[in-house]
Amino acid sequence: MKKSLKNIASIKSGIFLKPQTEGDLVYLQAKHFKADGELDAELYPDIQWQDISEKHVLKPGDILFSAKGLKNFAAVYESQNLPSVASTSFLIISIWESTVDPEYVALILNSRSSQEYLKGIAKGTSIPSISKKQLEEFEIVIMPMEIQQKLVALNKLKREENDLVSKIERLKKLSFEMDLNTIIQQYE
Repeated sequence: MKKSLKNIASIKSGIFLKPQTEGDLVYLQAKHFKADGELDAELYPDIQWQDISEKHVLKPGDILFSAKGLKNFAAVYESQNLPSVASTSFLIISIWESTVDPEYVALILNSRSSQEYLKGIAKGTSIPSISKKQLEEFEIVIMPMEIQQKLVALNKLKREENDLVSKIERLKKLSFEMDLNTIIQQYE
């Protein structure tokens, strides 16, 4: 069964703030993430509590959807992250439907077919963006929770596999460089 996001979640925009050198909360921006939505930066608190309303503080399970620019990834905010708010480059999806796993929604939003669809509906030429209204109309196939969780687990294993393959390739290159240096030293 398909449901549009507006029928399983609420969606709001991130807020505009100017980061400072230190603070109490992290101001999450698209630059903190890889193209697939994986966190790619060490986070530091850079905004003050008094500068924002409590309603803007992210909750575990909130989905950050990068709606502006060429990277339209989705990432789930996790409780082990520092208290954070999202910048205006994000739309925040808060799933209220108990039969839907936020990680599953992020997985679907990050899938190749969804990315192609979203890029096709984005408005703007220099900085394409997807509006809240467009995202609310985006439809998700709702599977049984058990299947959603298995797909999420499979995706995590695939990411781990990709990380391990990258590490193996780096180690092979390093090993070759070390062997090459040893051979060169014998002939110096």
